[in-house]
Amino acid sequence: MKQKESKKHSKKTFCYYFRVWKQVVKGGIKRSYLYKTDIFVRFLRTLLVVGIQIALLNVLFGKSEMYAGWSRSQTYLVIGIWNVLNYIGWSLFSTNLLYLESKVIEGKFDYILLKPISSSFYASFSDFFITNFITALSGFILILYYIIAEWGSISFLNVLVGIVAICVALLIWYAIYLFFASFTISNPRNGILSIAKELLGLTKYPIDVFGSSLSVVFYTAIPIAFLTTVPANIMIGRFSYGFVLVGLVIGIILLVISKLVWNMNVKRYSSASS
Repeated sequence: MKQKESKKHSKKTFCYYFRVWKQVVKGGIKRSYLYKTDIFVRFLRTLLVVGIQIALLNVLFGKSEMYAGWSRSQTYLVIGIWNVLNYIGWSLFSTNLLYLESKVIEGKFDYILLKPISSSFYASFSDFFITNFITALSGFILILYYIIAEWGSISFLNVLVGIVAICVALLIWYAIYLFFASFTISNPRNGILSIAKELLGLTKYPIDVFGSSLSVVFYTAIPIAFLTTVPANIMIGRFSYGFVLVGLVIGIILLVISKLVWNMNVKRYSSASS
């Protein structure tokens, strides 16, 4: 039996979805009280992540202070932005979409389709993982390090606009994850979601390190440069604020495409009861 997503959610407002999401976050925070040891371990892991990343960068730079046009502190900034996007993504939607495959195989996706809410929203934000959110502190630590190290030369306005650019980057990050996760609905165990992980992993370092040819591709055809490199360049003062608007347009377009692909795969989904 082919499944079609209910249209009842079409009249739901943004405020409605925000209230639902707030309840999900509250539930995730309440559960964290039951696993206080895990929270403590996650804080230690956060420090370990920062330590390892700094050590690897020091090996990469060696005695040089510049690499592919980026200083050591600027590269810390890029990695910090990546940590924020990656771990906040895991806490909000990445883990949920990773579990989508098992839900489809076990027939639990049927219940998602029956919910009076968008199936893509529910599948993406049905749970909140505070432990991953804590690890995102590693990113804020590295960003703060850059701000302190370059305090005399940075612009406060650039930092604020850069933060907006990071928010836009999170939208693009989600759209990419949703796009690849969508194919799990009609064809589980296809391994396509791993492509998203590898693609997003490329943005851990400045896109410039891949050379001019690939950089052009990552700014246009596969716009992953807008995830970390563009926000970092805005904070540094190399890029104009117009890049934020370009990134927002890209994010909206990718999200619309992802939703269309999601709905297409929902129509091709066969219920476990069929």
